[in-house]
Amino acid sequence: MEKHEPRKFLTARYWSCRFLFQVLVTLGLCTIVYKAFQLQVIEHSVWVDRANAQLNTTFQVPAYRGSIYDRNGRLLSYSVPQRSLYTAGYSSGNLSNEARKLAQRLGPVLGEPQQAVEKKLAGARHFTWIKRHLTDQQASAIENLNGQGLNLVNEYKRFYPHRQVGGQVVGFVGMDGLGLEGIEKSFDELLRGCSVPVGQMRDGTRKCLWMNSSAPPEPAESMGVKLTIDAFIQYLAECELEKAVQKYKARAGEVVVLDAQTSEVLAMANWPFFDPNLPDKNDAQLWRNRTVTDSFEPGSTFKVFLMSAALDENMVREKDRIYCEGGKCNLAGHQIKDVHPYGWLTMPEVIKFSSNIGAAKIALHVGNERYARYIHGFGFGSLTGIQLPGEVKGLVRPHRRWRPIDLAVTGFGQAIGVTTLQLTSAVTAIANGGEYSPPIIAKEIVDGQGKQIQEFHSSRNRRVISKKTADQIRAMMALVTQEGGTGTQAAPEGYSAAGKTGTAQVMDPVTKRYASNKYTALFTGFIPVEQPKLVISVVVHEPHGAIYGGVIAAPVFRGIAAKALPYLGVTPSLPSPGPNPALMQVKSNPAGNKGSSAHAAPAGKSGQTSAKQSAANKSAPGKALVSGTVQANTTNKSREKLPTAVRGKHEPPDKYSKAEGSIKGIY
Repeated sequence: MEKHEPRKFLTARYWSCRFLFQVLVTLGLCTIVYKAFQLQVIEHSVWVDRANAQLNTTFQVPAYRGSIYDRNGRLLSYSVPQRSLYTAGYSSGNLSNEARKLAQRLGPVLGEPQQAVEKKLAGARHFTWIKRHLTDQQASAIENLNGQGLNLVNEYKRFYPHRQVGGQVVGFVGMDGLGLEGIEKSFDELLRGCSVPVGQMRDGTRKCLWMNSSAPPEPAESMGVKLTIDAFIQYLAECELEKAVQKYKARAGEVVVLDAQTSEVLAMANWPFFDPNLPDKNDAQLWRNRTVTDSFEPGSTFKVFLMSAALDENMVREKDRIYCEGGKCNLAGHQIKDVHPYGWLTMPEVIKFSSNIGAAKIALHVGNERYARYIHGFGFGSLTGIQLPGEVKGLVRPHRRWRPIDLAVTGFGQAIGVTTLQLTSAVTAIANGGEYSPPIIAKEIVDGQGKQIQEFHSSRNRRVISKKTADQIRAMMALVTQEGGTGTQAAPEGYSAAGKTGTAQVMDPVTKRYASNKYTALFTGFIPVEQPKLVISVVVHEPHGAIYGGVIAAPVFRGIAAKALPYLGVTPSLPSPGPNPALMQVKSNPAGNKGSSAHAAPAGKSGQTSAKQSAANKSAPGKALVSGTVQANTTNKSREKLPTAVRGKHEPPDKYSKAEGSIKGIY
């Protein structure tokens, strides 16, 4: 039997194991190198992101809602920090005795019944608000309770330091800080802003660590809005409006004050007032801004726009006369009346004495298409574009559907709907020499420190009437506030004012007819006449005890202007409008015409006398209009052929016609 040598056997086994070991070590090293290469090179970005996700985190620094200022930097709306209470420790189910005891202690602190607090603690949701926007005293008391599951969090609450002053304009926010009405809604996205992310580190227990030498950033205020509103003028407008509506027990009222040069809204008052600080905001009648959301018939204030169209189209001249039928005129089965009977009136006198019959005849002469073009040119029937929610266009029906009676009554402000802002903007165009500028209410966008970021301007985007026509209308409107006009109570002492009164009937929604006891009293105008600074419109709905705009609305105009003009640096001056040619002619003929005295208007609300009316009947020749048709040298014989509906009951006296030869007047 052959024997093996032990040394040779051990040597072979050794080298076999050594080789195997080397192979395994080599493979292991290769695996490690490959894995290291994979982690450090191929998957480097993946693992870096994972490491950063574990080590670094971000938190949102909230940007609380920006402030709203008036044009002079007075705060109208701002946010203050307040703490809110919530629970996440009590889910649905029966409350423990400990929770009931907590509710018993929590109720008096919150000012709520214990049962109400228990119901919130036992709510089905894991997260439940107990009470938001706590006072500092309430928050401190809750901290001392050390209630299990109760948590306090910082929030911001909106405050309005001027209370009801401009309440409908500024608007309000909801519980979550979202704008719901007014400027708060129009600029909600800008005022809310965006939270700013800030990076920080955290340890293995996921506890956040602030490693920078500087303190963590505090919540910052978002961008704000500076309005064109002047808080003082707004306050004046609301005070004067409140006096009128309470004196005459009116249903509601509005005032709009514009800067005559820039079309900036200086005041926008609504009565009843609205305080956005109050928690109850369920009544839309209180917080709705009716100056832009509600339309009404403008009444006789619309006559200035009719006269603008007629003069600008050369359909009438300032010296032309129109026969006002002694106060009553029938047209297409409808009777048009004046408050006082008038005979012959010049164009300025139609405005001064506010003759409905005169306006109706001028409207028929101008025609549907021309008149409608100027109505739209003055901005009626379209949005002004002001940055306020809920604005309406008003009501202007297509002119092709106007019947003759529609055209006639539109001449004195019926069958058409306008807003207070539209009316004021249109008068601003007259005060500006015939150029229409859309109104604006936002003046600047500012940052949290009040520095200007963006500025807004109103551009005069279109000419409505010529400057000559605008000057003529301004002179006519100035007559309204002078002796004998319908708006004598509008002129404050020391200042010359121009305007137009209006008394509009109100449609009864039930009968679909004009109510016999409901009216809208209006006055709109500008001041001073020479260099207009303010344009003011006053609207009082359904007053009692009086109905005329010259009695109710004109004093509101005067009260606002008398205090606002000195505040704006406009010094008083005696009225200095140029002499009106028509009135100069009246003064040059003091003797009345005996043949026309039977149809002269007696002294009435306009203050004119019969002698004045008789003197006015001897004017210079003009051109004649019969139901919209121009006729030269119309004789009395041709007038006799006209039906009563066109001529009216009161024809010009024959003696007057013979005295003048061939009549050249509008009748």
